[in-house]
Amino acid sequence: MSKHFLFIFYLSISIISGSEISISISENLVNDYLKIIGDHEIPKGPKGDQAIWSIKNPRVNFEYGSADFLTTIIYRKGKTNIKKSIKKKIFVEYIFDNNQVSLRIEDPIVKMERKGKIYGKIDLSTFYQSGLKFHGPKPKEKTLKLKTSKGRIKVNMNIKNSIIYFEKNVVRVALDLEYK
Repeated sequence: MSKHFLFIFYLSISIISGSEISISISENLVNDYLKIIGDHEIPKGPKGDQAIWSIKNPRVNFEYGSADFLTTIIYRKGKTNIKKSIKKKIFVEYIFDNNQVSLRIEDPIVKMERKGKIYGKIDLSTFYQSGLKFHGPKPKEKTLKLKTSKGRIKVNMNIKNSIIYFEKNVVRVALDLEYK
């Protein structure tokens, strides 16, 4: 019963929104997740000569046409202290086969350098990629059987393509559908 209700709900939403089913991932939801993960302090290097990497205040910013990952990274080793404000683009990918939306930081490697000398690098994807995955908009059912005054009919759903929208404070993943 609930599967049919859910499918009819998806069907109704798609007809109302012009043959589209979508999910929205809000900036607030992702930022709440990043707050739970919190800041990181990572020692790197051999014992006695370790550098301390700090990742502070990770957050995302969703705007029309783009999504950004923002954070501050601090590198400390001996008398060397380097602080960088980081802004990386976020790539949104919808994988149809497993109905999963992934938010991935593009070019997640951050190098700490001063005057051309590279002190080290850190990979942001190590800390943030695994949790930035969400269920997609694909309905579980591919057909719908309805009773009408003309008898039973079967409606097949055809997914034409997926579309990713970057809006203010929201990333939306939609499937363009047609029914036959």
